[in-house]
Amino acid sequence: MKPSLKYWIFILGISGVTFGVILASVAGSWLSLTAGERAMVAGLAEKIIPFPLMGACVLAAVIGGLVSLLFRYYIIPILQLAEATQLMSLANPDHRIEPKGAREVAHLAEVINSAADAYQKLQAEVDAVIRSAQADLKEERNRFAALMAELPAGVLVCNTDGQILLYNQQAQALLNPSRDGSNGETGQGGWIGLGRSVFGVLQREPIVHGLKLLQQSVGSGQAAPSTRFMTTLAGGRCLRVTMAPVFSFRCDVHEECLQCERRQMSGLVLTLEDMTPQMAADSRRDMLIHSLTDELQEAMEEIRRSTLALLSEPELKPERLKDFRTVIDVVSSSLQQLAVQAREQYARHLQALSKEEDVLADNLLEVLRRNIGERLAVVVEGKSESGLWLRLDSYAVVQAVTHLAGLLKSEVSLAELQIRLERSGGERAALDIAWPDTPAPVELVESWQGASLTADSGGSIISIGEFMAGMGGTIAADCTPDLLCRGVRIEFSAMPALVRTDLAPSQGPRPVYYEFDLFNQRGLQELGKQPLRKLTYVVFDTETTGLNPAQGDEIIQIGAVRVVNGRILQDEVIDQLVDPKRPVPEESVAIHGITPAMVAGQPTIEQVLPRFRRFAEGAVLVAHNAAFDMRCLQLKEQQTGVRFDNPVLDTLLLSSVIHPHQETHSLDGIARRLNLTIVGRHTALGDALVTAEVLLKLIPLLESRGIVTLEDALNASIKSPFAKLNY
Repeated sequence: MKPSLKYWIFILGISGVTFGVILASVAGSWLSLTAGERAMVAGLAEKIIPFPLMGACVLAAVIGGLVSLLFRYYIIPILQLAEATQLMSLANPDHRIEPKGAREVAHLAEVINSAADAYQKLQAEVDAVIRSAQADLKEERNRFAALMAELPAGVLVCNTDGQILLYNQQAQALLNPSRDGSNGETGQGGWIGLGRSVFGVLQREPIVHGLKLLQQSVGSGQAAPSTRFMTTLAGGRCLRVTMAPVFSFRCDVHEECLQCERRQMSGLVLTLEDMTPQMAADSRRDMLIHSLTDELQEAMEEIRRSTLALLSEPELKPERLKDFRTVIDVVSSSLQQLAVQAREQYARHLQALSKEEDVLADNLLEVLRRNIGERLAVVVEGKSESGLWLRLDSYAVVQAVTHLAGLLKSEVSLAELQIRLERSGGERAALDIAWPDTPAPVELVESWQGASLTADSGGSIISIGEFMAGMGGTIAADCTPDLLCRGVRIEFSAMPALVRTDLAPSQGPRPVYYEFDLFNQRGLQELGKQPLRKLTYVVFDTETTGLNPAQGDEIIQIGAVRVVNGRILQDEVIDQLVDPKRPVPEESVAIHGITPAMVAGQPTIEQVLPRFRRFAEGAVLVAHNAAFDMRCLQLKEQQTGVRFDNPVLDTLLLSSVIHPHQETHSLDGIARRLNLTIVGRHTALGDALVTAEVLLKLIPLLESRGIVTLEDALNASIKSPFAKLNY
């Protein structure tokens, strides 16, 4: 380590004190002499003064040299030894001290290294025991994650302050329906994320109203209260939200919990269902029914008037009789067209409700039996192959078979229907529908196949036959030579028979994100008093065209990642290139690798900064050498209208506070001391991720120095010698 300015000041001070003592001694001796003695000494001064003076200089040099050696071999190595020991115990157990300085200090370093080896070995044994003890807990957590990931509905959990604690992939898809280059911007103007406010993605008023209803229900002693409401999102999408409370149980001090459990609502569970397709389908259905009712009423009135006229006047003239018959014919024809239109509209309604799913043959048969029996009073006898699974649109299949039963009921007075579901070879299944006691003409079966059933993705109406063909199926009628049919056989694909296999561990974490420690998070108005471990951070970095933002260098990339309760959220990031609208110098390209072609056509800073501000809302901003990055943002305030008033922490300043005697505080140097691997250096997101890891390693080191809260960290940062950097 190179001697610091304070070191040289100290050496000069020691030398000055030595000279002062010598001069004071000489002055004291001179004042104690009589006049004669002084005259005699003055006569000898030229002979005796140079030697004491030279002795004083030599003494000062010797003392200064000894002090210098003391600092070089004892004091500075001991200070570095203390910092390195703290680093090993709190942040990097693999770090070892390089023995240097005096022999005693070097021996002490070796002893500390030996103690660190023993401690690390003991810690490894303890960690092994802990990992073994946590195996069951981890398995339960994985089960929970699997359950949340596979739920068809979106699930979101928040505390009573509205901070998001948990969400699954379905909720993320519903609330972040479209992602562009900004990596997460939504139409609501926010992101779903841990620690964020639920009011950033859902309307506040319905949630607050529902919370009041739940609180009333809890106060009245209701065991399992819940409430449901509708809310809208950007683009007119409509969500049905079911809200239920999360309870915690607390006991007063000195009381037994079994006798004094007090239920307290600590959070909310919201299940989300997109009702937009169903509401649109229901709206079309209601309009269809209303239109049919009006048009049927008018048509029936026309037919009724014509019929009454025919009945009241038996002897009508041929011309008048023809007029009435024409009216009846025209009206009946319009009724027929209306029926066709109604079936097509109903087909579109079915398409909005239809979904492909895995269905057990036994269950499909039971649904057919109930539906046909209840709607048509037709007895259904059936049998299905055990363990047969089908992948189809069960809703549409049930409607198609029920429509066939309805035609047979009206045309040939069907009383009983026989249905059989079985595998027909390979990966094919057969649905056999038979009515042997009441044969029907082949024209009826053909009209059934041509009847409208549903609509395709483009909205075009498709028939029952086309729908079955779309599922890879075929329809074959069981007809005699005299064109009378006693059944049909529908074949389509079946799922392969399941083979029992041992369950292998998943290939990676399921996309379920949760952080239950946030149940105890306090409001943002107390941000300065909150522990560093509990804060939400947005760690960011910028890449620029150069190092002089005040002279026109522009941001060309912003990378950021969120850190919540000590966890880096790898799925909540920003990695955005920015078009600087100016050339990118080759020397800058050599550092970050961002070429002019890469930024051409990218969003401008006016588009990117508002997105970044929303991403960082309510969080503490963190950067390495934050003075530079914040200066880049501040210079764009007037141009973009975006102001960042978040608290800011700088890992450069924090490192210098913790390790004032280390040689470097560069990001690479800090990462090396903390045993962190740097990936993607000199890319905005890569540097942001490394800085986030550095921050998490620095927090326990800060706490060891009594720097526990955000306010403590800010006050300590101000005292760093690097705090005066500006750009």
